[in-house]
Amino acid sequence: MDLTVNNFAYHLPAVLNEIAASCFVALDLELSGIALSAKFQGNRSIQKHYEENKAAAEKYQVLQVGLTICREDKEKGSYLLRPYNMFLNPCLDRNLNINRDCTLMGWSMEFLVGHKFDVGALFTQGLRYLSREEEILAREEAIRRWAPSESMEAIEDNLRDEGDVRFVEAVRRLIDAWVAGGKTRGTYITIPPIENGQGAARHGLPSDLTKTQKWLVHNLIKTEYPGLKSRGMPTYIQIEQRNGGAMEYEARIRESNMRIRKHVGFRWIAEALTGGDLSTLEPSVFDGFLGDVQHPSITAKSLSERLKRRLKENRPILVGHNSFTDMVFFYKCFLGSLPDKVEDFISLIHQTFPLMMDTKYLATQDFDAMNPSSSLEELNKTLAKIKTPKIEIDSLHSKYLYRGFAHEAGYDSMLTAIAFLKLATHLDRGKIPKGKRGRLEEISYGLATPTTTPVEDLFPTLPRNGFQEFFDTEEEGEEQQGKEPVLQHVLASTQSKKINDKVQHGILIPRLGSSFWRMYGNKLRVFGSAEKTVHFGPVEKPASPKPVKQTENVQAANGVNGVNGVEGSESPGVKEGVLICIN
Repeated sequence: MDLTVNNFAYHLPAVLNEIAASCFVALDLELSGIALSAKFQGNRSIQKHYEENKAAAEKYQVLQVGLTICREDKEKGSYLLRPYNMFLNPCLDRNLNINRDCTLMGWSMEFLVGHKFDVGALFTQGLRYLSREEEILAREEAIRRWAPSESMEAIEDNLRDEGDVRFVEAVRRLIDAWVAGGKTRGTYITIPPIENGQGAARHGLPSDLTKTQKWLVHNLIKTEYPGLKSRGMPTYIQIEQRNGGAMEYEARIRESNMRIRKHVGFRWIAEALTGGDLSTLEPSVFDGFLGDVQHPSITAKSLSERLKRRLKENRPILVGHNSFTDMVFFYKCFLGSLPDKVEDFISLIHQTFPLMMDTKYLATQDFDAMNPSSSLEELNKTLAKIKTPKIEIDSLHSKYLYRGFAHEAGYDSMLTAIAFLKLATHLDRGKIPKGKRGRLEEISYGLATPTTTPVEDLFPTLPRNGFQEFFDTEEEGEEQQGKEPVLQHVLASTQSKKINDKVQHGILIPRLGSSFWRMYGNKLRVFGSAEKTVHFGPVEKPASPKPVKQTENVQAANGVNGVNGVEGSESPGVKEGVLICIN
């Protein structure tokens, strides 16, 4: 399904609810540029590799996001996929009074356009978004712009340039004459007037305004004409009637905050994925999502609060393919500034995504270092003949069912989800299952009747009305009766023999806490770096550590005093989120 600027507000509540109910979420990004040095310099230390990607993320943007949300049906032993594809509009609403530069790398754009990437759709269909830092700047700018200031009379008294005094008087006369025109006046007036190129001189105004003169016009409107608003243009200032009449400071700030909340856009999804702040997302957003649910305990406010708590406390598992660079760009584009040291970045990402899985890492356990065949398309061709687990695509999300869209983010995220499901159920001793190679169109999945993730899933104390529980509450003891059940992850460990048998037979993927997650979780493949693998998350110290011979490059990357989970140069140590592995 394509999420666009026209349907995003309608679908946002459902997407957030699906993330909360997810088995895992597969993510893919398309970027406006990459670190070219990674293509030509061969293996470098992981620190150098990170620095180059950091510089690229600070220059280029995320243009498209693919998100495939996976839901598990324990009874049927199947997985339902809902792929979403989203263009991101790199432009900001000029009313926010902050700007964003957008940089396009020629080679990257040529590659994307060669795969039918529609550049125009960025601006006509793309979702708006504000990063956390941009939201703070927009709020500060609104306060600066609308905060009460000294009177215009006091400002004029302090003007040292007589020309600026005459300028203010001329502007005031021009505005007063326009206001007095009533219904016969135009819809707006410009300072300086731009009619026939002669208006400025005729009214005693310069044709080009200085920064001081622009500031004087904005302050004149703010202090003396509350029913008007000024809009800064490249060569002039446009003044028009404010809808709804005069506005006081508090009302203007409320209007600005409403515009900012609306402009947060895609970042609501980013916050949902990372357990971030959804406190300013209005409960009214969920009004239309309640639909036919008839229960006094379920209101837009209660659903909003429950959903936000669920996302905060029990974050979804994130699955990607070769996602080290994606993590660098994702964090910089939506969440915040990047640290200088790779070990700090690794700790930061582990806090952001406590459990990540990399299908490229899963697929290259026995790779030939000279020829690692691990592209997403090749991997799925290798797995195409494998028929389990049962995978279904929601029919409302069937865009990719019969036709491939290589290097479209939504399509790639769907392939990532499919590859993960097959690898997670069949990976044996670090090797991809043997089998006859197939074609992408032979991937085994069916079409599911469109369904919605029921809001009752967030309220397990309510009658289920036949809905499957995605929270594992079956192990609740008597001590939990009368209390609100603890909401566990859909893949939480269980004592159910029925579920464990399905896991053993490759019908369901392993439950959390199993050796699969300990062996493969939080390890990202980083070809192009000397270390080849980066481990995010807590590292278990081996019972009998063996000495590890390190190369000069690895010592440079790991440091000499236990940095990055390495004790000196002898054996792995224990440090959360910062182990760099060697293969």
